[in-house]
Amino acid sequence: MLLSASWFGQRARGLEEQLRLAVARRFAGVALLPGASVPAEPWPAPERFPAAARIGAASWDALCVRSGEERTPQWTGGAAGMRAVVAAVKRVQCPLLIVPIGSEPLSRAHERGERLLGRLRSGEALDGDEALEELGRGSQLAAERQLQELAVALHSLMRTAPGLLLALAPGPSPAALLTPDRLSLLLADLPHPTLGLWHDPADAESRAAFGLPPAGAWLDRFRSRILGVTLCDSAGGGDRLPPGAGSVDWPLLADYLPRDAARVLDLAPSYPEEWLVEARTLLAARRIH
Repeated sequence: MLLSASWFGQRARGLEEQLRLAVARRFAGVALLPGASVPAEPWPAPERFPAAARIGAASWDALCVRSGEERTPQWTGGAAGMRAVVAAVKRVQCPLLIVPIGSEPLSRAHERGERLLGRLRSGEALDGDEALEELGRGSQLAAERQLQELAVALHSLMRTAPGLLLALAPGPSPAALLTPDRLSLLLADLPHPTLGLWHDPADAESRAAFGLPPAGAWLDRFRSRILGVTLCDSAGGGDRLPPGAGSVDWPLLADYLPRDAARVLDLAPSYPEEWLVEARTLLAARRIH
């Protein structure tokens, strides 16, 4: 199991120190998840990593920052950015790149989706909300065009970095470009074993609260294509809670999670070290190691 770099907060400035502390807490290393704060200190070369420690997964947006590119919360493509990210992931010998797909950027769906997500996280009930219904009537044509562009970019990325695992992360927004049907089409077009899904059950809970397909729909359809999972809970629209503190169905996740999928425990920085032990104990009791 990996530990999300975001948990460290002010506990460790540099990635080398994060790796050392993660191993001391019996984790295999660290992961930089979508939206994670990036250590300000220069990243060490792999030969300086503590023994048996590794960067097990890194998100596209985090690597953009380390590569000198402008950070964006979701995939935007671009040949220059792609080359920079591939160079960064090779430098730290990270085996898995998380690609946050996010919302449809060719319309105003992203902004509308973020506003709705903010309302959900503030505790509002949005079932039957007119703004949500309007978002659901968005342009299917625009989404199809963006999926085609994404497929071309992913094909290029797989050619540039053969063997690198690419895990697509839909995100929590009700305007998320990827749905189970769209991901099925994308994987049918690109049936490569290095391409799959990054599953965040807290994000899935947020999407389900908007009436979108629940976590079970993703797990059932893509159980063999799940490359990694974020381990945190969700309640009232909030996430990064300790497992067991929210509504995530952990036994269901355990039934579908592939044995070799990356596992990343992701807690908010406010939780003390003792919660790491409790979270890992609860997950082990749910058959997630």
